[in-house]
Amino acid sequence: MLTVHHTTEQDVSESFSRTVGAPEATARAAVERIDLVGPIVEALVAAGVGEHIATPCADGLVWQFGVDDPGRLRIAWDVTVRPETEDATLVSISLHATASDEATRARLLESWPVIGSVAELHAQRLLHRIEVLAEDEVEDPFRAAA
Repeated sequence: MLTVHHTTEQDVSESFSRTVGAPEATARAAVERIDLVGPIVEALVAAGVGEHIATPCADGLVWQFGVDDPGRLRIAWDVTVRPETEDATLVSISLHATASDEATRARLLESWPVIGSVAELHAQRLLHRIEVLAEDEVEDPFRAAA
């Protein structure tokens, strides 16, 4: 069995934010209702690159560039919720990518224009979903709870 050790220092970090027209508690409840990883795993499988997913995790996934490549890339998303006003909340999604070794780190940095674009699109889709769930709850709390 292969043991993969990742450094604690991220090789790439990005953050994406959106102001949601809902109180903090409502936005936080919307965040708890979404699946951070399932949609990106499904999209990667549909794109024909599912074999590169070494393992999905609760907050991200472990990627391998090649089936026989021992290096791994850990990609994780973290969501934070901060009130801006009584009725508006800033929701941020931070992305952290960490390579298991120097060769994988080099491949990560070379391929970041593609990987980063996919990761950003995923973060923006998650932010949109959170916004819709939270704002629907504000508009009609009975419909959103159904």
